[in-house]
Amino acid sequence: MLPSNRLMPALFVGLLLVLPACDRPFRDVGQASVEVVSPDVTVAMDETLLTLDLRVTSVRDVTRVRTGNVDFMPSGGTDIWRASLDLAPGLNRFLIETTVDDGPIGIDTVDVLRMGWSVETRTAASALLIQTGSHTTTALEDGSLILIGGSVQPGGFGTFDAWRLAPGANRFRPDRQQTLAPRVGHTATLLEDGRILLVGGGLFGNVEKVDDLVSTVEIFDPASGFFKEVPVEGPPIRRMYHTALLRSVGGIPFVVILGGRGDVQYTPSSVLGIRQDMRTFELRNDSLISRSPAVGPFIRSMAGHTQVPLDPGQPGRAARYLVTGVDFDQAYEPVALTMDFQAAAGIDVVDTTPLQVPRIRHASAALMPGIVAHFGGRRVQDDVLVESGEVHVLEAGRSFRFPPGLDALLPRAYGQTATLMWDGRIALIGGFDADGEGLDAVDFVSLDLR
Repeated sequence: MLPSNRLMPALFVGLLLVLPACDRPFRDVGQASVEVVSPDVTVAMDETLLTLDLRVTSVRDVTRVRTGNVDFMPSGGTDIWRASLDLAPGLNRFLIETTVDDGPIGIDTVDVLRMGWSVETRTAASALLIQTGSHTTTALEDGSLILIGGSVQPGGFGTFDAWRLAPGANRFRPDRQQTLAPRVGHTATLLEDGRILLVGGGLFGNVEKVDDLVSTVEIFDPASGFFKEVPVEGPPIRRMYHTALLRSVGGIPFVVILGGRGDVQYTPSSVLGIRQDMRTFELRNDSLISRSPAVGPFIRSMAGHTQVPLDPGQPGRAARYLVTGVDFDQAYEPVALTMDFQAAAGIDVVDTTPLQVPRIRHASAALMPGIVAHFGGRRVQDDVLVESGEVHVLEAGRSFRFPPGLDALLPRAYGQTATLMWDGRIALIGGFDADGEGLDAVDFVSLDLR
């Protein structure tokens, strides 16, 4: 039995403050209190020098504020202390030491993320000849990108099309064959042998009944260009806007599917709703063999979420994942979970600090171990598009919004794909705009945190 069939109870982490108060659980009455005045450290910085203003208050006189070998100086306003600090790429953790005249020394922590960035856009050059959203994009080891399915409008019919951007090419070209079933809101999982497994999706974007879901599973072989059906042993897979990941355990591949909109009951009759479960399948001889019941172990009621490895690398090798979205059963409560498939007692599912702006139908990509970038999406309550991307940093336990200059160059969209390429760039492709029209956007985003 795969270890993921056992779950530990989720641990509540609680709300992580932008500026943790102190490394100790209690603060002496005379100890100084520290607040960041400027800049907004919830936003990633793209400069090498930081001018940091702190408001430091105490019932006693504050005599010194220091980080490392740099002293802050009193500046202008009441209780304001200022220092210029060098920023290294990635997470900068400043330990702020405050001293009062006859009281204790206090230690506070300020986390600042420095992120270099660049954007190469190919939209105007018609790199993509179609408008599409809710498709999938997969990066192959040879540098190719494979785009499959999607629709022109959010509720529109799914397509059969497969498109390929070859290494060094300037334009996606239609592949030789089409999918066996039209699909939108499906998943495409890169297997260890370089083939792509297509699971779930709908015949169109806004399904109204379970029969509108696509239960046919396919494998696409990029080398031959052919699609073939994959038999499923056990209850059929009926869901869309879910996530799927590959796990290799003892050399045996398993596919784990989480959440989505789909059949929440199966028996005695089908009911369309938001799934809150996780199902596991063994992939053997190009067949999927169910290792979980039709409605698997409960996690969260989620759809339109993302699930991204925290230790990216070869397909099937990641053990930890970050899940972000909202809980549809909890008044659209923002959700971020870390999932560890190699925990001692089974899968360890832990709540962590959610994104600053709750969103669904966004796109996410792992940048490097412990760091995940999130692009676009929309709010559930009012369908307003999210204006800023975010970078989640596991070490900091929270996310940082993109620098404004980067946000200004990226399309505001949902239903797009963010795909980490083998050269380290992120391919940001397609999506739907505020008017519900599909986009032909193709942007290659480079984010530097090293």
